[in-house]
Parts: sequence; C-alpha cells; structure tokens
Amino acid sequence: MKTSRILIIALTFFCCSAQAQLRWQPSEKHNAGLPSTVRVYETTDSLDGKAFRAFYLEADLHDERLQFYTKVGNGKRYTPTQYATQEGSDVLAVVNTTFFSFADNSNLNLVIHDGKVLANNPKAHYKKRSATDSVMVYPTRGAFGIDKRRNADVAWVYNVGRKQRAYAYDMPNTAAKEPGKKGGHRWKMKEAVGGGPVLLKDGQPFITSKEEDRAGGLEAMHPRTAIGYTNTGKLFILVVEGRNKGIAEGANFPQMAKIFADLGCVEALNLDGGGSSCLWVNNQNTIKTADKEGQRPVPAVLIIKKK
Repeated sequence: MKTSRILIIALTFFCCSAQAQLRWQPSEKHNAGLPSTVRVYETTDSLDGKAFRAFYLEADLHDERLQFYTKVGNGKRYTPTQYATQEGSDVLAVVNTTFFSFADNSNLNLVIHDGKVLANNPKAHYKKRSATDSVMVYPTRGAFGIDKRRNADVAWVYNVGRKQRAYAYDMPNTAAKEPGKKGGHRWKMKEAVGGGPVLLKDGQPFITSKEEDRAGGLEAMHPRTAIGYTNTGKLFILVVEGRNKGIAEGANFPQMAKIFADLGCVEALNLDGGGSSCLWVNNQNTIKTADKEGQRPVPAVLIIKKK
C-alpha cells in the first residue's frame, strides 16, 4: 500500500468520524403502493453543521417479483421520467448512473445489459503531471453490477482484449502497465453500470478518487447519486440534494461513504452527480434536481420494475 493511499484512507476516517449518524424517516408519499420489499426513506438532518436533504431507496435484490436492469438511450439522452414512460406502468424507480459526454451523448463508463457490454470504461490515456511532462495511465474505474443469481458487487473494472470483456480487480490499478487477465477475473454481470470513485470496501470508507483518475477533491460539496449493497442482498440507492442554499448544501465523498457504512452496506460506488442526480420513485421525484430545467436527460439509467 502506497503512502498516498494510506494518507487518503486516514483523511477519510478522520473526516467521517466527526459526522453524527443521520436519522431517516419513511417517505409516506413515495412508499404508497410500493411492494413491501421496496422502501424509501428521507432525512433533513443537518450534516456536519450544514443544511442537508437526502433520500435513499432500499430494495430486496432476491425478490423475484422485482426486475433490476439498465437501459441506455442509444445515442440520445432522456430524463428518468421519460425512461419510465418508455418502460410502462410497472416501473417503480429510475435513477441516473454513468458520467457522459454532452457532445455526443456517449456513456463514459461501463454499461452492461442482459450480459452484453453496451459501453466501456475509459481506456489508457496520457495524463499531464506538469507543463512539460505527462504519463500514460491505465485507470480501472469503479462499477456496480448484479449477476444472474441477483448477487451484487462493486469492483474496479477494465475492458480487456479485442472483445473488450469486462475484467474486475480487487484493487484499483496504479501501475504504469495496462491491466489484463492476470490479476483480475471475468466480471460476469447480468446488469452493471460504472461511475466512480468507489466509496466503501468491506464495510469501511475506502475512497479511490486518485487511483481511478477522477477529477475533483474529496471535500467538494455537490448533489450526489450513489449505490451500495449489504451482505444480506439489500440494494441501497442514495441521492443527495445540493446547490440549494440554506436547504440542501450537498455532500462530499467522505460523508457519502459514512452514510453507506451507517446503513450497513459492505460496498458502495459514487455515480454521476451534480445536475444529473435524480431518483424517480412511484411517479415522482425525490430530491429537487439541481438543473433549473428539472430532470437532466441522461444516456443511461438503472430501473427497478415490478414483473
């Protein structure tokens, strides 16, 4: 373990230790009519002395009456509400997922649907270290997946070989060498979405922004979307409202990691945030989205639907 990694983990634990555990209440308007295995909770407790508002959805991955799957816009972007309309009346929830390009609407992270890779994680690229120096980096980006047995996983993933197959690694790649089959394993997920950074590993805050070559600092406060799971098969989708001064100031990565740890998750992953953050449940929004226009159109979502 490198010194930088030790410093990151130490800072993460220090920041999280000051945060009191939040109090969550069932959201009656969102829970009305939902199956008993899908529940929504909200909080307006202050977070480290700042105004805060957030929701999380908890769902039982092993409830066979529920479908969990990804959907992409195939070169277009749609709002969560529009994706729900496309999928019919039995949709229970839709949440934004990957980072993406505004220029061509492409996903900038892994997307897998029904076992097929629809979008890849970023490949190798040069990264500037100074005005005159750059280095080739091979980032393994965080991804969340559900396999055919409905088991969840968070891993650092890289697309390997001519067929761009998804390989998962127990630790992010920091070597100046492209990841391959050695040291990893085929990540055979039925449904998966990428994002980053990883927030939680083995039930403890473990934030790998630097190792995943992700921009932005640990302490930056923004609207957030993230996903995690417990070792009992419970899925947690968390959205944090932000950029709403005096009402909801957002959250940083250490705070997000602490929230997931308090909820009993073993692993968790940050997804696209800011104006993209949106959890649509039971025909209505949860947080107030940061974009003035309302829900931001996105090229990929995760859907929970009743069979």
